[in-house]
Amino acid sequence: MTQLLISVKNVEEAMLALDLGVNIIDLKDPNIGALGALDLQETKRILQAINGRGLVSATVGEQHGSLIELVQDIEARALLGVDMIKIAISPLFYTNNFERTIQSLVSRGIKIVAVFFADEAIDFNLLELIKLAGFWGAMLDTKIKQENLLQVQTKHELQNFTQTCHQYHLKSGLAGSLRPQHIDFLIEYNPTYIGFRGGVCKNLSRKSDLSSVKVIEVGDMLRSHNKINEKAQESKRLALHS
Repeated sequence: MTQLLISVKNVEEAMLALDLGVNIIDLKDPNIGALGALDLQETKRILQAINGRGLVSATVGEQHGSLIELVQDIEARALLGVDMIKIAISPLFYTNNFERTIQSLVSRGIKIVAVFFADEAIDFNLLELIKLAGFWGAMLDTKIKQENLLQVQTKHELQNFTQTCHQYHLKSGLAGSLRPQHIDFLIEYNPTYIGFRGGVCKNLSRKSDLSSVKVIEVGDMLRSHNKINEKAQESKRLALHS
């Protein structure tokens, strides 16, 4: 079953997403880039308001000059109670102690997600390192928000990404300037979750406030597709055992 991730920027949006049954509430500041880190004080207020009633992920920003800085940002959010922490693929992934550093964080129960920017050159070979390091998952997103995920990646690459994640027992996520109608295409690749921000905001602007109508729309579409897929899988199981 594919889950719904909605990115939020404050307590009000987080509570709206929670009330509408969103599976993963993602904390992000849309004013400072694709993976803009939300202020720690606002992060704390959101976590207190949610109070364990939903899964929460958070980004840590993109401009880390060293592993030490990255670890500090990851630990700061983990200490507040964030469930999953998203970090962008960067040159730090290729440094000597990166794998060991991530393994140390994972051993303490911290779930980390690696984010590939789909509109840049992607090194899919990193998925093996990500598996070995103990990451919880990996996802595709777009850095430049003028184009959506389906415009910058082929169907073959999207399928290859989710299938490789599944083979490596990594949770897979697909996001990037998505609109409700994109669910029809992306659900075919069976990602663990599909993420939205601009496509569920007023005026379709990621810096605007969430629209409850649009969040309900994508939630209903995803649930409908999940039911169809579950019925198809059950029919396949029955046919195999008949």
